[in-house]
Amino acid sequence: MVKEYDRDRIMSYEDRRAETSSQPEDLFVELFAQVFGLEKVQSLTHEYPFVDIYGNSRYIDYAVFGDGVKIAFEIDGMNWHHPDRITVEAFEDSLLRQNCMINNGWKVYRWTDRELIREPERVKSQLQLFLENITDISSIDEYLPKQHGETIILRKHQQEALDSLDEMRRHGKSIGLITHAQGAGKTIVAVTDAKIFNGRTLFIAHRRELVTQAYKAFQTIWPEVETGIMLGNRRDIHTQNLVASIQSLTENLNTFNKNQFKYVIIDEAHHAIAESYKKILRYFRPDFILGLTATPERSDGTSVLELFKDVAHRLDLKTAIELGELVPIRCVRVNTNVDISRVRFNQIQYHWKDIEESLIIPSRDALIVKTYIEHVQGKKGVAFCVNVQHGHNLADQFVASGVNARSVSGKLPQKERDSILQDFQYGSIDVLCACDILNEGWDCPEVEVLMMARPTLSKVIYLQQLGRGTRKSEGKESLVVFDFIDNSSRYNQSLNLHRVIGNNKYRSGALVLAPEKMIDAENSMIDNGGKPTNTLNISLWAKDFTEIDIFNWQEKRKDMISVPDLEVELNTSEGLIRRSIERQLVSPDHQFDIGSRSYYYFKRESIPAICQLLNINPVVASNIKEKFISYIEDMHMSASYKPVFVLSFFHSADSTGKSLIKEVTKRFQEFYLERSISKKPVEANNLVISRIDSLSLDQIQTVMLSNPFEKFERRRFFEYVKSDLANIRLNKHLWMSLSELDKSQIQLICQNAIQEYYDRLSK
Repeated sequence: MVKEYDRDRIMSYEDRRAETSSQPEDLFVELFAQVFGLEKVQSLTHEYPFVDIYGNSRYIDYAVFGDGVKIAFEIDGMNWHHPDRITVEAFEDSLLRQNCMINNGWKVYRWTDRELIREPERVKSQLQLFLENITDISSIDEYLPKQHGETIILRKHQQEALDSLDEMRRHGKSIGLITHAQGAGKTIVAVTDAKIFNGRTLFIAHRRELVTQAYKAFQTIWPEVETGIMLGNRRDIHTQNLVASIQSLTENLNTFNKNQFKYVIIDEAHHAIAESYKKILRYFRPDFILGLTATPERSDGTSVLELFKDVAHRLDLKTAIELGELVPIRCVRVNTNVDISRVRFNQIQYHWKDIEESLIIPSRDALIVKTYIEHVQGKKGVAFCVNVQHGHNLADQFVASGVNARSVSGKLPQKERDSILQDFQYGSIDVLCACDILNEGWDCPEVEVLMMARPTLSKVIYLQQLGRGTRKSEGKESLVVFDFIDNSSRYNQSLNLHRVIGNNKYRSGALVLAPEKMIDAENSMIDNGGKPTNTLNISLWAKDFTEIDIFNWQEKRKDMISVPDLEVELNTSEGLIRRSIERQLVSPDHQFDIGSRSYYYFKRESIPAICQLLNINPVVASNIKEKFISYIEDMHMSASYKPVFVLSFFHSADSTGKSLIKEVTKRFQEFYLERSISKKPVEANNLVISRIDSLSLDQIQTVMLSNPFEKFERRRFFEYVKSDLANIRLNKHLWMSLSELDKSQIQLICQNAIQEYYDRLSK
């Protein structure tokens, strides 16, 4: 029988929280505004009520609804993250509260007040990471103006895409994808095809700007039927066609019939792998679904092609420019003396703190400003910056040098940001210094210059930024891209235009992407001592080509496994495979060096040969008991920790093979305290546990988890309980395979090992 939960016997989480200051919560709102913009703060609901499983009223610090999910932000003092600093009952109450939120469908994110105060940049970085797939968390109140129809003349590639879509449907296909470079008119193709299909159409986008653009396209191309908007407070759900933000749509799905739309269009379809989009695709039953994207790969390496199997038409950046649909691109590589070779990184991004400390420096900003003034002053340019502060700093440097520049970021209110963007496109502002906010959903054909001042390892991000300048505009001869090349290793070098398109030949300022005849004519002119006719009026044309290393290590090792991961997977001792490589017993399939450290990778098909060569028998369910007992028997001991840990665990484990870490730690502590009280040797003098009398329980727990437990965990004998990290457990297959006799044998082996160890220690 389930015991009724008694909230009266303890002070509840909410009661205790009411006693604390609201300062950390106010700081959280400020950080949230810096990341997502002041207008999006309005979507935060303070002290949002919910009911727990026992019918009691609870409150969430800050709640926000976005992209079909409910998000809870909790700001706590350290007491609420550490059971030793509050009563057990109060700690359990806080756990119940969080479990109830999760049970009610909330995504829960928690920070301490210390983190907000002392490490605000880290919290902001985490907010960006956690919410990067939540595509719309803003509330938009204004209504959009109606547009008058006008004639749209389809370009050749657009007609080809329409023909291809028609061909797909005649062959019974019901879902397709169009991958066209930014500026190639994907939306026009989609709306035109929907009009040809002539069924009630739903267009889904994830940003306000994209919703606005699509709405205008429907009004222009299909004015004879009514098109409505679902965005913020506007709900035009009864119109023939509907353009909706993903957030508004997911919040109001139950207002629609599943068969209401015959044609569904998903803009920026590389987001469609997110659960919110899948929810919509599972709900509606249209006759045809069309995805639109310029970048089928996502920044996390996932491809939208997993969802959209049939590509109706492809038009990549290179082809679009060669066909004359987008402007040619020139490139100038500006080498800096800034060293980023030691900046930490993973497969898709740099470590944010390292890159900020390395690049936000006045001298580098001065070089960016000087480059613009000397080569392209007066032209509309966008500089992509490392973060918001970098945007402010760089804009200040431009202004100090006489260039009318402004920084734009999500921190600005929507109306102010729109005013700046409009003044840039039609007014006196020449340079925008932006941090990510212009990557998607902003269209300004007048942009002639891009300054890649923010290094990135993501091809998706680079191409999105590049797309801000590729559209045609009257008098625009080409887009000029300035790649700022910082000193790096081969493996953490940022992407640049040449690496992205795979072109290893560089001539300063020359055409990189253009119709082939234009490139040939320009190269011929330069080789004969002439200067190309262009709108730049700059003297940077070099006669000779230089070679560029376009090596891409992410692609090289994409399907490989690292040595540490391989050692864990094969259940070997730490360092076994690395030492085998250093002794030239095995050869890695790929190696790269950063400083004095070498990193090795293997193809998965190489694993069986490695196992055979090194006589490795991987741990599986059928042999895990044998492996575990063998490891216990052959225990090589430079300390007493491992057998003491095993005994401590078996003495505190429950019937499922699980135990609280604190209980194991207390028994681990008691063993050494008893030896100290009995005046017996505790441990070797150079080991931490030799000072057992002066160690806190937390310090002892740190020793236990970092040494004996970690050794067993690497071999998959022990593991943390994923649903509650306060517990550890024996591998479930191992625990189920152990008889009571096996358990007694294991404990006897450990006792004998301890006795032998202390006998050696006493000699």
